[in-house]
Amino acid sequence: MTATPSLFTPNGDGFDIQPAGVLLILADTVYNNPQDSSATGRARAKTMMDAILSAARAGGFKQGDILATMLARGEVTHRLKDMAVAACKAAGPDAIGRIFASMRNKD
Repeated sequence: MTATPSLFTPNGDGFDIQPAGVLLILADTVYNNPQDSSATGRARAKTMMDAILSAARAGGFKQGDILATMLARGEVTHRLKDMAVAACKAAGPDAIGRIFASMRNKD
């Protein structure tokens, strides 16, 4: 069994966040305490989360529905982290980069 890589690595200025960590943050924004973000923020997070899951499916990730359900439940487990890493790996760095860039360009 492979250990889950660190999704959040301290860098002295904050954290380096892996794409799977961003996916977890997005899900938290979408599904948890609505007072923590505006409706616009939640909608943008949902759009980005859905884009990552779609890219993962396009890259061959077969457990997208299971992962989406687990993200909605908000219980961060080793299995969830492993699946998030696998999904982002299947999506590939080019697709992830395009998704992140598209959200930055909406400001």
